[in-house]
Amino acid sequence: KSEDPSLSKGYFVTPAVFDGVRNTMRIAQEEIFGPVLSVIPWSEVDAMVAEANGVAYGLAAGVWTRDLSAAVRVANALQAGTVWVNMYGYVGAGGPFGGYKESGFGRETAFETLSHYTQTKSVYINTSEKKPGGR
Repeated sequence: KSEDPSLSKGYFVTPAVFDGVRNTMRIAQEEIFGPVLSVIPWSEVDAMVAEANGVAYGLAAGVWTRDLSAAVRVANALQAGTVWVNMYGYVGAGGPFGGYKESGFGRETAFETLSHYTQTKSVYINTSEKKPGGR
């Protein structure tokens, strides 16, 4: 339980930031659902993208940079359902949310979601004695 009086009626998990993380570490290879940030600094963009895409999961990714053109290029190259640039965790109302590869189970909260729950069917009924198509 937190020592903060404003949180005294519930449970609170203190956020954790891990630095010195290498991509081979378990913390970088698995999805962690909690207030955890693994910091992996990089200097070569293509190598970083290859490392990020080299995991089995792809729910979300975060990139911090001052270079907007690099941010757009990296966001397009990352195999993740959501990519945040200079922020993390925001999901807009009606925006699709879901993962790539072994992450997630489709796209939720968006118009595209309807296709997952829709099964179309065509039914043709001939109510006359004529054959369909006037034959």
